[in-house]
Amino acid sequence: MKFIEKNFPVQYLNPVAMAEGNAKKPVYQMHKWWARRLGSVFRMITLTSFSDEKESDDDIWYKFCNGADLNGSIVLDPFMGGGTTVVEALRLGCKIIGVDINPVAWFTSKKEIEPVDLGDLDNAFCNLENRAGNWIKQYYRTKCPQGHDANVMYFFWVKVAKCKSCDASVRLFPNYELSRRNDVNVVLCPNCLQVIETKGHNPKTKCQDCGKVFDPRKGISARGIFRCPECNTDQRVLDAVSENGGRLQIELHALEGYCYSCGRFFKRVDHEDIAIWKRAKSEYQKRKHKLLIPGQKIPTEGRSDPRPVNHGYTHFWHMFNERQLLCLSRLLEEILKIRDTNIRELMLIAFSDCLDANNMFCKYEIQWHKISLFFGLHAYHPIERPTENNVWGTEYGRSTFVKCFDKVRRAKVFCKKPHERLLGINNKRFSKRTGNERIEGNIVETFDELREVDHAALLSCDTAEDLSFIPDRSVDRVITDPPYFDNIQYSELADFFYVWLRLGLKDLYPWFNAKLSSRPNEIVQNEKMGRTIEFFNEGLKRVFTECHRVLKDDGLLIFTFHHNKLWAWESIGKILLDSGFYISGSPIVRSEGKSGFHSSKGNIRYDCVLVCRKRPSQWPNMSWSSLKEHILKDAILWTRRTLQSGMLITEVDVFTIIMGKTIQYYTQAFPTVKYYSEPITLAEALSEMKNFANHVTESSRPAQPPLPKAYAKKAEQLTLFIRESRKNYETKSRIEIHE
Repeated sequence: MKFIEKNFPVQYLNPVAMAEGNAKKPVYQMHKWWARRLGSVFRMITLTSFSDEKESDDDIWYKFCNGADLNGSIVLDPFMGGGTTVVEALRLGCKIIGVDINPVAWFTSKKEIEPVDLGDLDNAFCNLENRAGNWIKQYYRTKCPQGHDANVMYFFWVKVAKCKSCDASVRLFPNYELSRRNDVNVVLCPNCLQVIETKGHNPKTKCQDCGKVFDPRKGISARGIFRCPECNTDQRVLDAVSENGGRLQIELHALEGYCYSCGRFFKRVDHEDIAIWKRAKSEYQKRKHKLLIPGQKIPTEGRSDPRPVNHGYTHFWHMFNERQLLCLSRLLEEILKIRDTNIRELMLIAFSDCLDANNMFCKYEIQWHKISLFFGLHAYHPIERPTENNVWGTEYGRSTFVKCFDKVRRAKVFCKKPHERLLGINNKRFSKRTGNERIEGNIVETFDELREVDHAALLSCDTAEDLSFIPDRSVDRVITDPPYFDNIQYSELADFFYVWLRLGLKDLYPWFNAKLSSRPNEIVQNEKMGRTIEFFNEGLKRVFTECHRVLKDDGLLIFTFHHNKLWAWESIGKILLDSGFYISGSPIVRSEGKSGFHSSKGNIRYDCVLVCRKRPSQWPNMSWSSLKEHILKDAILWTRRTLQSGMLITEVDVFTIIMGKTIQYYTQAFPTVKYYSEPITLAEALSEMKNFANHVTESSRPAQPPLPKAYAKKAEQLTLFIRESRKNYETKSRIEIHE
């Protein structure tokens, strides 16, 4: 038995994992990927999966903090996504096989682990600034209110719709605020667009230019509806899009700039700012047929989210304005002239990452004074008041190309000397170097090379349903994070980056030849594309069956899982049984979300780490009553351990723990699970334990059928844990606010 099947040091790990959820390691900030798991958690999973059960928690934590070498053990991740398993396994001295069907995931993981000479990287950046950066900067010049030359950080735009009743042009402002900073608010007049400073929020702000009195927090557009200020008619934004025959027009009205003498400032755009915009627009019109920009249509067939197409954005380039397209094209053209393939690709990953904040689907966060990222939500979300970023970058500003290059460089520095961010006395954070570990992989093409080369990584951009390039019984561990049914439509989101990356990679890698990143055999649930739950289950079963074939007989398949629906737990349990596995352990650990106290009550904060072994041919007979005792005993144990690690626990978290323990013990006893003399199905077992979970509550619920006395006491005990957790977190929050 391995340590992970018996224990997991969450008392040390959970606080570190929660801190990493708020600020991920530099290597994982190189490029956007969705539902990216925490490096600290997967480091611990990898360590404990190779550690003996006789080791203590302190032994394990020492290796976690000070470094370890797993001596070339072979780890497979069939759903590598953003590369967490790839990075952490290499760091611990393993050889890694990573597989993902999405080219953006493959490329991101590849660039995370490829070594680079930092001096050569810096020289390439300086050359790129001379060839592209200085040219781009001309389109982001302005004058500060004192008349000094200054740089634009952000341009503020607003969509304009035509009123169906009176034909008036309506600016779709959700509010008229630009910034809230201490006691000074910056707002704009809805009539003349003058920028005004006020002391705090003034619901009767008066414009000194035109005399308009208005409340800056009361706009005319919200939740897809706008009200015409001329005739007071309410109408849908989508109807205005339809009447317009396409996406709405936008109007430039203000900017935030940076002056080296005066600092940051807001102002209404003046005639010089408008002239620069017109010059950029004119230059775009002259050169648009020669620009290096994607021409693909946004796919509509089987789309899970009708946006942004129903808002009139039919092509990917529609999501950018003319200045952005002009500058992004120039930047990409110069990047592709870099001769060194590795450095060119690192610049390309920085370029792709900066697209997340250099499009017209970003808004300005008035309380945080920075632009929001497009994929802050896992969706294409059109907004009425887009913010245009500075493509190259200035002294301040978020996710400009300069800032994204800095992220790539920090990632490469981290890879040479990785460290863990730990918690010390009074929960003060500090970084600790982990021995001589490094995150650098030698990319190989075949399994034979993988065996022969140190720090080898074999990365495949293909479906994991066919792992024929891996011999039978040759892999020590399978460590992964599979897709969660219909939770995230990866290719639908990744297309945004793919269409740009393809411009620079289609001649190098065949998986970038297709116009879009979607593949027919992508394992995801999408009813609109005919990818039913049955399609998803069959695909995942084929992957796990292949994992069973390549895994050594004493090897482990380990993956993280959580879901708030009963059917998902039933499906994953059946898939494991059908592919020849049972669950030998299911520790509970903090998931990748941000700090729990202020997050939504319905959010799941914890993952079940499902540790699986190949099923033996003989099984003992087990009664359902006996299994329930084990399930509830473990649920109480892991809820208590989570509470003792200082974490918040809610009802949905307890549900996750109980479901994980149910499928663990059921798969251990299958197919001889009986209630008295009658077999009990997994669905019946999960349903009964869900009914138990319904009695675990910190608030009033509709009356539940009473539980037997012994089980009622266990439910009450779990309820007390939830209340104690909530009380502890409320106290902690008050202390932090006071401090």
